[in-house]
Order: sequence, then structure tokens, then C-alpha cells
Amino acid sequence: MAGRLEERRLLTSAGPIRFYQGPCVYEPSDDTWVAVEALESLRAMGYSFRTVLDLGSGTGVLAGVAAALFRPYLVVAVDISPYAVEASRGTLGRDAAVVQCNAASCIRRTWDLVIVNPPYLPTPLWEAKECEGLLSLAWSEGAGHEVLCEDAGRLGKNVLIVRSSASSLDVDSCLTRQGHTRSLELGRRRLFFETIWAELWSRQG
Repeated sequence: MAGRLEERRLLTSAGPIRFYQGPCVYEPSDDTWVAVEALESLRAMGYSFRTVLDLGSGTGVLAGVAAALFRPYLVVAVDISPYAVEASRGTLGRDAAVVQCNAASCIRRTWDLVIVNPPYLPTPLWEAKECEGLLSLAWSEGAGHEVLCEDAGRLGKNVLIVRSSASSLDVDSCLTRQGHTRSLELGRRRLFFETIWAELWSRQG
């Protein structure tokens, strides 16, 4: 594995959690913190989820926050990158359910909540080369973005998805095709070159 994992800490309303960051793993940024704020808001509104799936988990920090806030009996983190899998396993514990596969190709069941923070920006070439091209998958919008969205909609009763004004993916069409409707908009942030927000989509019936 490339590089050494560094321990980081994040304070949540359920207490502090620790997560692990490596040089070949997407470093939590504004989009991550929007998702954290959204999870906090859902808890404050009284939402509860017994099963949680984090698609494209990276460091596993969102899975870790969801585990702390909702205390589900099952949390699974999935990422295509072995570096991200290693970091997520450090975050969630060595006995945690952390799986390496493309999107949800290895997942079959239905989940109360699927969290997805899909890629939408280009990555510097030196990073892609250093990390065997795997880090670019966490940044660059492409076919992988749409696959993550479609898999989240297929498997989730509820989908928490991070969106950006810089993205060209039609999330509305992606999730409505799967029978979801938008329930909430959460955690909007206006940055210099984009606006980031999170949405909760829920399947009817």
C-alpha cells in the first residue's frame, strides 16, 4: 500500500470519531463536510436507519459518522481503491464490513440509507500517476459518477447524495428512474468556483 495512514479526528454530536487518511485516498474536503452536516441534520430531525451503505467510501469518515449518529446494526463501506479500503478499515475497525469493488457490483441487498459523494472534478496528473490512477477516480466525473448514482438509487430506500454546480450529471433523472423523489436539501455551501449541497431522496411505497 502507498504511504502511511495518518489519524485524524472529527467532532460530531455523538462524540468524537477518528478516521484515517493516506496519500492515495481522497482527502475530506468541503463536499465531505456538507455530507457530515446533512447526516447531523437528519439525526436532529429524528431520522433513523438500521442499515447504512457508504458507496465510494474513501477514508470511511461518512460511514463512521453515520455509525456514530444512527447506531445501525449494519454499516458497509465500499470503494474501488485498495488504498481507500485500507483507510476505511482503519476508520471503521479491522472487523468492519469494508469491501473493494466497483460501485455496488458486489452488493445485493436493500439498504435503509445509501450515502454517495460522487466524483465531479479533474485530478492533477501527478496524483493520478503516484496512486496508479486510483485517486483520480475519487475526483474526476465520468462514467463512474453515473454508476454510483444508479447503484445508490437501485439499492437504497433513502439516498443521501452530495451535489455540485460544477457537475454535469443529471442526478434528478438518475434517481427518479429508480423510483425516488427528492425529500430534503441539506447543507448548502457556496464556494469560489462552485456551490455544493446534499439531498435526501426517498423511494415511495
